[in-house]
Amino acid sequence: MPMNRCRVMSIGTIAVMMLLLPGLPTRAEEPAAYKKMPWHLVDLWWDLGRDRDFVSYRIDFEIKGKLGDDLDPAIKLYIAPIGIANFDGQKFYGGVQTQLGRAHKRGDRQWRHGLGRGAIFSRWGERSLDAVRTADEGVCESGGYEGDFISVRRPLRWGPGKYTYELLRMDTEQVDGKDYTWVGCFVHDHQTDDHAFIGALRFEGDDLELDDKTASFVELYGAAIDPDRIPVLTVTFSNMRINGEAVEPRDCRAVYPKGVPDYAKATAGADKSVTIEVGRRIDDRKRRDDKLF
Repeated sequence: MPMNRCRVMSIGTIAVMMLLLPGLPTRAEEPAAYKKMPWHLVDLWWDLGRDRDFVSYRIDFEIKGKLGDDLDPAIKLYIAPIGIANFDGQKFYGGVQTQLGRAHKRGDRQWRHGLGRGAIFSRWGERSLDAVRTADEGVCESGGYEGDFISVRRPLRWGPGKYTYELLRMDTEQVDGKDYTWVGCFVHDHQTDDHAFIGALRFEGDDLELDDKTASFVELYGAAIDPDRIPVLTVTFSNMRINGEAVEPRDCRAVYPKGVPDYAKATAGADKSVTIEVGRRIDDRKRRDDKLF
């Protein structure tokens, strides 16, 4: 009898410890178990077959699901049709965000907050605002907290629907005897037929060459949230065009980074589009680097 009583007490003690001891993971504390934000839920790595002289680059993306105006502003979602790309080693990226964060007008340094939804185009390896052009409604930022970067942004109402993210070669100029090329960013809304200029960034060189490896991603940024609050939606990337010509990717890999919530799954379509399902927990992830086609 004493032995049986001890066994019961031990089980009870363990139960109490599970509830009360600090440091033991619980569902409510789950975000603390993940790596520091931002969380890339999935990165798509496209092989476009070869490098190309750059005039324009377009990619469509379609959003379906729960992403209305009532979305909690604490949930910060970044959908990046161009998650990373290179002009001769000059890295850039861009897409749409639910919260643009702090930024300022081109002609002053008065920080503006609470800008809400919008589009963004950024590049690394530069800090000078001389390399930035903003839209009339646009803002910009130069920072060093993610490595040196500059960014143009524009508030833009977006939600479920189809869009095209476009980069377009603009004019060239010389600075201190060196050639530079301006690249403009545009977002086309297929619902309203609005073609919004987001801003432009300057890159070194007269002839820019787009590298054959590009990426797209879906990311959560800002303060960590309970993963169960990630909105349920799908994002489909498709119809890539370079210099006005359709490009069929040679292959695409879905990479699910370690240390972030497993709440995304990528699948390929017959037309070599890729759809990312977001917001449902994946408990049986077998591969973190998955070749889709």
